[in-house]
Amino acid sequence: MSIRISTNQVLDAGVDSMNNSLIDATAWQQKINTGKNYSKASDSIYAVSRGVELDFDISRLKMFKNNQDMVASLHDSAQTQMDSMLNQMITLKQLFVQSQNTALSPANYGALKIQAESIRDTIMSQMTAKDASGHAIFSSVVNQVQIEPNVMVDSGIQFNLAFGVGGTATEPQSSELYTSIDSFVSYLDGRANGAQAISGDAVVISTSLNASYEQLMTAQQTSGAISSQLDVSKSVITALGTEFAAASSAILDTDMAAATAAYTKAQTLLNAAQAMFAKLQQSNLFSKL
Repeated sequence: MSIRISTNQVLDAGVDSMNNSLIDATAWQQKINTGKNYSKASDSIYAVSRGVELDFDISRLKMFKNNQDMVASLHDSAQTQMDSMLNQMITLKQLFVQSQNTALSPANYGALKIQAESIRDTIMSQMTAKDASGHAIFSSVVNQVQIEPNVMVDSGIQFNLAFGVGGTATEPQSSELYTSIDSFVSYLDGRANGAQAISGDAVVISTSLNASYEQLMTAQQTSGAISSQLDVSKSVITALGTEFAAASSAILDTDMAAATAAYTKAQTLLNAAQAMFAKLQQSNLFSKL
């Protein structure tokens, strides 16, 4: 039994082969040129939707990175101010010890008062200091900021956390830190003007200065702990960013080696189909149709 194949069937097969090979070659060439494995969502609904999800995750990582930079800047500024204030508080405590020397004259107390007053005013200016954007470094309200998935930290150090109850960045004189220093200045002023020493006053002043120092130290430690958490979170975000980028590339980006091989194969088939079609056109049977 024999099978007859018409010239039209051969022609149609050649045309179909050329079309299919051309479509394949064009598709692979587009992937090579763009570097994208998919040109539209219908190519692979899952792959493209997953790619959109990964793009969203990468955008969130950028938000976390911006939050980290902002929080780090605020806490760096706060720690710089608090370091200086702690050093000055140590100097104040030393001045207090000197003030308990019964051999001091009124002039000596006057000199100590000038030093304490200068420290008080310097610390007050640091309590009201502002950052580069013009916002108070020690704000009355501190927001919670997300620095990595499921991790929130304070954006800065609250005024009352560092300087005790009372007062704000615009009214620092009402804070416990300021009033404790100001009480010491008043005590020295009284001694410089001949007032007699009262042991109860000295005890209250010493206790107040120590309490303010401890309050400031606690705030600095809190800020330092947040800075340490930021360092950990930066490492986490970097690792997640690398992971998401790799996942996105694996799904959406063209494998150049595979695409080049597939393009070469499609181009070879196209050339073969074109050659077959050309030979068919030259045949006597074709010319008689």
